[in-house]
Amino acid sequence: MESLSAKLEQLGAAGERVKDSLIDENALKGIVEVGTSVTNTFGSFIESIGGGSNALLALGSVFTQVFSGTIAKEINNVITHYQNLKNNH
Repeated sequence: MESLSAKLEQLGAAGERVKDSLIDENALKGIVEVGTSVTNTFGSFIESIGGGSNALLALGSVFTQVFSGTIAKEINNVITHYQNLKNNH
């Protein structure tokens, strides 16, 4: 048990014990299952609205409606900060 490969095997075994102690495999499986379900649902939604460019147009429209006020406010903030910097120099 003095060879490098034997020591590396011991290190690997110790690492596996640490991993097994830190990670609850059943909980991780549940997370993966939820992620798979969400991805499948999103894929079905994209297919139902025609996929590709139709999906991009629909999602773009939704994002524009949801975030248009925020985007306008942030653009206004950038302009205001730029003008303040310009006036202070």
